[in-house]
Amino acid sequence: MKRKNRQLGMDRDITRRDFLNGSTIAVGGSLLGSPLSQALAALESSNDAQNMPGYYPPVRDGLRGSHPGSFEVGHQLRDGARFDDPADSTDTGEEYDLVVVGGGLSGLSAAHFFRKEVGPDARILIIENHDDFGGHAKRNEFEYKGRTLVDLGGTEYIEAPWRYPDAAKTLMNDIGVDVSLAPKVFDHGLYPSLGMQCGVFFDEKTFGKDALV
Repeated sequence: MKRKNRQLGMDRDITRRDFLNGSTIAVGGSLLGSPLSQALAALESSNDAQNMPGYYPPVRDGLRGSHPGSFEVGHQLRDGARFDDPADSTDTGEEYDLVVVGGGLSGLSAAHFFRKEVGPDARILIIENHDDFGGHAKRNEFEYKGRTLVDLGGTEYIEAPWRYPDAAKTLMNDIGVDVSLAPKVFDHGLYPSLGMQCGVFFDEKTFGKDALV
């Protein structure tokens, strides 16, 4: 095992208490986009973000990559903070057949295939530090002239699906993605028809002046 992995503790068993403590911190850091202390207070009051009024990440604006609340705990770990004090952990009494760390496409796929294999009664916990699931495949929604428009939030298109392994093809089929429609729903000539082309924006703060190249 590599030295870095040993430093992360990957050569040691994890106890139920350690896991519950770690998951409490991970989930707490993502709840309200708040400092850790506020997140823990939110956990103690069982006021989960997804149960709060108006909670719907796809309609939020601004840069939504790693938003406030998704990275603070990780930065504290980087800076040497420890979250392994037994006094800070709470045994919820919950038990799961599978725990998935990360709610991106890979994590959701793992949960999907596990449920297919084990059955619909499988108890699965997905831990995600962002306030929405999907990872790069999340979506955005807009209201325009009384219409709801749904747009991509990261992933732009399905590339070369004919090269996908069987597992990936099965996933696409299971979730209802018809890859044969891709050429029909993506207008490759839209931007050229509007006189637009690709470019890279350099901002003044980083590069001295604003420039689109």
